[in-house]
Amino acid sequence: MDNQNLARLPESFRPLMWSYRFEDVDPEKHKEEIIVNTINYGNLKHWGWIMAQYGKDEIRQILERRLVTEFNPESKNLAQLIFSVTHFRDVRGSAY
Repeated sequence: MDNQNLARLPESFRPLMWSYRFEDVDPEKHKEEIIVNTINYGNLKHWGWIMAQYGKDEIRQILERRLVTEFNPESKNLAQLIFSVTHFRDVRGSAY
């Protein structure tokens, strides 16, 4: 991961981060939100950017800590295939 490239989120992510003040989004500090929003609403270019910046292993680890209900079903299934996600957290605290 190149920290200089993480200084600012690309402008193309603005629509994905609609609920945040885009200028204040820090790619390192807010990486979990960026990854979840990209999985749910991003296109292939967005997915490629998060893979290049954070790496598949880190993305997988983050996804496995998140609640299964945070993801659109189709996006969740694709993320499981691409990032080798074995489980998501269930709302009851167990793995899904």
